[in-house]
Amino acid sequence: MFDSLEAPLESPADTAPPELVAPEDLVDVLTNSFVGRDRSEARIVRLIRETGETGAYGRDGYSSLSALLKHRMSLHPGEAQRLVSRANGLAHTPVVGAAYDTGSISGAQVDVLLEARGTAPDAFPGAEADLVALAQMTPLVRDLRKQLDYWLDQVAGDELASQRDQVTDLHSLTLRREGDMIRVTGWYTIETGELVRAALEPGPPAEGDTRSTPTRRADQLIDILNGASNRPNVLVHVDVATLTDGGPGISETSQGTFLTGDELKRITCDASLTRVILDPQSQPLDVGRTRRLITPALRTAVCARDIRCVFPNCDRDSHWCDAHHLHHWTNGGETKLDNLILLYRHHHRLIHEGGWTITGTPGNLTFHRPDGTSLGDDPPPRPWPNLKQTLQPADTNKLDIFEMHKRLPRVRGP
Repeated sequence: MFDSLEAPLESPADTAPPELVAPEDLVDVLTNSFVGRDRSEARIVRLIRETGETGAYGRDGYSSLSALLKHRMSLHPGEAQRLVSRANGLAHTPVVGAAYDTGSISGAQVDVLLEARGTAPDAFPGAEADLVALAQMTPLVRDLRKQLDYWLDQVAGDELASQRDQVTDLHSLTLRREGDMIRVTGWYTIETGELVRAALEPGPPAEGDTRSTPTRRADQLIDILNGASNRPNVLVHVDVATLTDGGPGISETSQGTFLTGDELKRITCDASLTRVILDPQSQPLDVGRTRRLITPALRTAVCARDIRCVFPNCDRDSHWCDAHHLHHWTNGGETKLDNLILLYRHHHRLIHEGGWTITGTPGNLTFHRPDGTSLGDDPPPRPWPNLKQTLQPADTNKLDIFEMHKRLPRVRGP
């Protein structure tokens, strides 16, 4: 069944020494190299599974597969266990395994898909091919995890909520003296973690601030302990139907973390909540103003629409972004929703000082390099066939993940 998923032949540039690769080909060669790495890793995982099924690890006296990998392959214990878990999961997911074998999805995407199967083992087989195809269309692992959470909420909502509730008792915070410093580590549930993240989000550094992001985050915590900060403000995007009657729809933080109905209720008890009501097209109401300064309400609407920096392939969240006028105010542009986009500070500087230009409207933008060439609005897909065209789900009456994908918060692109 998987014979049609043959890999294309390597180009000469793929095997040439890096210093001999032309600069314009380096990114493509790097991408192909990572695809090759994933294919090699997939073979390793299959060998791990065979070693476990045959008990070959016991021939040299190892008590388990993990022990073999730790001692014979010099792996960190966590990495050894992760590979063993992946091997066990792939024994029950042939479509995921086929995509992994060809390099069309990465090991990280495989792990997220296997987590979803663990939550909904009955629903996963019928939707497996569609979910794999969704992974191929979703390069950012965190976006894939979020979209799978939406799917799980529809097909196994009780199991998802129960799974998240079970970790409440695992809260922990450890302070340990190490030399002249104290090391702080901890674990929280998703909704509590979102509160912590909102409170400690430092945003972009001020001009001349050379502190690293972790340092500024640590300093933010000190300011909070000294009473210099109010409760964290958590921006939640939620559909009207979801807010009023718990129906399916968008329910997530500005960081892209999916919230179940119960989590949404709990998080509003512990933070200043900014609620953004979205219309059926998942767009906020226009609260534009014909003024130069961007009001808090207008920035909230821009953040709700764009989620993060709209520059192609940038994943900086709205906290790190400036609101940029597409048609500049000094040239007659208005300060209203359809003339504003989010840009990470580095990319904002590229537009104003680096010679880059933008054409189009929000949601349908094209970015042009200083030499006039355009930068694609989406990263190029991995160079492998789409499994959707080859492998169909067993039960066509299952939820169509592609129709659901259209209703989810958008992955940027025209």
